[in-house]
Amino acid sequence: MGFKSALKTIAAVAYRNRAKIETAVGITLVTVGTGIVISKAREATELADELYMKHKDILLKDANEDWASPKERSKAKRDLVLYASKEYTKTYGPGLALELGGLALIAISDITMNKELSAASAVIATYATTLNNIRDRVVADQGEEKWQEYLLGPQFTTVDVLPDGTVIQTTEPLENPNASAGLPPHCFFFDEANPNWEKDPYQNRDFLENHLRWLNERLKAEGFLFENDIRRDLGAPLVKSGWTSGIFAEDKDGNRNYISFGLDAKNQAAQNFRDGIEPTILIQLNVEDNLIDQLRLPLI
Repeated sequence: MGFKSALKTIAAVAYRNRAKIETAVGITLVTVGTGIVISKAREATELADELYMKHKDILLKDANEDWASPKERSKAKRDLVLYASKEYTKTYGPGLALELGGLALIAISDITMNKELSAASAVIATYATTLNNIRDRVVADQGEEKWQEYLLGPQFTTVDVLPDGTVIQTTEPLENPNASAGLPPHCFFFDEANPNWEKDPYQNRDFLENHLRWLNERLKAEGFLFENDIRRDLGAPLVKSGWTSGIFAEDKDGNRNYISFGLDAKNQAAQNFRDGIEPTILIQLNVEDNLIDQLRLPLI
């Protein structure tokens, strides 16, 4: 990082924390100023004694009427006031200036903080208004369930009817079962845990190729397949998200869709599987989430 970049970074950090910096500097100035005032206590006492004696001389001349003229008396009192102001300023000036500067910075920090709070409140209010408008539109167009899905993620709802006629509806969030294993969604291993897997890698290759052809014919005939339909056919474990994700036989433009296991020619692991070098393979399905939402649209 260059010198100019470092200065810009420091300036940006200082600006963001200016209220805290102003408060800290203000308290420091007040503390130092108070310390200076306290340290000048002895000088201030001596000055007070000196001023008392000068004032006493004026009072004594008043009593004895020793003034040559009223003008002389006025000049003496004016000089005493000026002398007192000058000497007290010299004694307490630096300390009081620091105290006043510190109090001013503390006051400015309060103003800065209030501005930041006002700005934050305005942002929060705008966000809340926008969020409420979005919620109203989503609920009006797609229902409360869709809004909950936007907030909490995809959900799976089951309905149970008890013998007495009571209906119990349960909604659970759909979790990606591959997340804990660090795998992308909609994929699974075809390995020894699968009941259709064989030690002979060529049999595994033939099994997947044959079932891929069969599943694509089934997709064309049925119009769509859920992910769990594909998993069940291959002997893979079913997952909750597999009842909402899936694939249509045609895309929105009417083009034919085909199921893919992700075993393309550029995939070296897939090539090793086809060549019999590796007996297991990671199947990655080209399905999409929220298939049910798209199925609902033509029915409404």
